Amino acid sequence: MGNLAVQDLTKSYGSVHVLKHINLAIDEGDFLVLVGPSGCGKSTLLSIIAGLEQQTSGSILISGKVVDTLEPKERDIAMVFQSYALYPAMTVADNIGFALEMSGVPKPERLVRIQKVAELLQIEHLLQRKPGQLSGGQRQRVAMGRALVREPKLFLFDEPLSNLDAKLRVEMRTEIKKLHTRLQTTIVYVTHDQIEAMTMATRIAVMKDGLIQQFGTPSDIYDRPANTFVATFMGSPPMNLVPVTVEDGQLIMASGERLSIPVGVNAAAITGGKLLLGLRPEWIALADQGAKDSFRMEIEVVEPTGPDLYVNLNFGGQAIIARLPAGESVKQGEYAQFLIDSSKTMLFDADTGMAL
Repeated sequence: MGNLAVQDLTKSYGSVHVLKHINLAIDEGDFLVLVGPSGCGKSTLLSIIAGLEQQTSGSILISGKVVDTLEPKERDIAMVFQSYALYPAMTVADNIGFALEMSGVPKPERLVRIQKVAELLQIEHLLQRKPGQLSGGQRQRVAMGRALVREPKLFLFDEPLSNLDAKLRVEMRTEIKKLHTRLQTTIVYVTHDQIEAMTMATRIAVMKDGLIQQFGTPSDIYDRPANTFVATFMGSPPMNLVPVTVEDGQLIMASGERLSIPVGVNAAAITGGKLLLGLRPEWIALADQGAKDSFRMEIEVVEPTGPDLYVNLNFGGQAIIARLPAGESVKQGEYAQFLIDSSKTMLFDADTGMAL
C-alpha cells in the first residue's frame, strides 16, 4: 500500500485550463473519491496520477516518491477502467494473470495468486470461462481481479460501475467497499455519482471546472459544505437554498417570515447583504399545530420513496423539499406546520456562494 500526494498540479491544452492548482493528500488505506459533473477534470486527474497523461506543472508523489517522469508500469499502480478492457480470447484465469506473466512471475506463483484473488472475489468457478460468457458484474469482478493480483501500492478506478444496471451497481458498490475494508488498500476512485462517493469514500474531493471545491470526509462534505455548489451537488434531494437578509439578529425572507440565525454564526458580522440559508431536507420536520417556532407551509407534492416521503413545500413563496419518515400524515394541497432545525442550518454569501 502507498500514500498519495498531489502538489499544485495543473493541466492545460493550449489556452484551455483543465486542472487548476490541485492539491490533495491521502494516507495509506484511504479510499479517495473524485466526484463532480462531466467535464470537471476528475478523469484527467486520474490519468495524470496513472501516468497516462502528463501534467503541465506540479508533482505527483506515491509513497513519498516523485513519479512525474515514470512510465505507468513503473509507478506500481493498477487501474480498473469503465470498459473492463478484458482480452476476449483469453480465459478469466489468463486475463487475471496476464500482467504477472508479462512481469516474469513464475507460473506456480501466478496460479496461487490467481486462485487467491478469484476466491476473494468469488469468481473461482469462472476461471476457465471467457469474457463473452460472463455477465456485466462478473466481467467487472475479473477486471478488479486483474488489478488486485498485482498487489500494487495504489488502485485507480475510473467510473467502473457506470455500465451496470442500477441493481448491480448497488451490489458492486457494496462489494468494492467490503474489499477495501478487508484489504485496506489505497484507492482513488472517479465517479459522477454522489451516492457512490458518499457511501464508499473515506475522503472526497468535489470538483468543478478544474478546481477542487472541497476536500474532506463524507460527513464534512455533507454537513458543512464549503459553498453552494457542494451543498446542492452532494445530497439527494439537494440542500434547499432560501434567500434571506439579516435584520435585528434574525433572518428575514422576502415574504416576511423570520428564522433563527444558524448556531455559531455571528449575527453582527453578517448584517446586510444578500444571503442564502441552507436547509437539508431532513432538517425540516412536521410539527403539531401551533407548535412554537414552527412555520405554516403549503404541501404541493408528496413523493413516497418507500422509507421516506419527499414533500415539496411552498415556504413563503419559496419552493423547498422536506424528507419525512414514511407514514407521516401529509396530503397534497393542504397546509401543515413544520419545524426547522437551526442547530444544523448554514448561511452562504449569495454573491460568492461561499459558506459563512
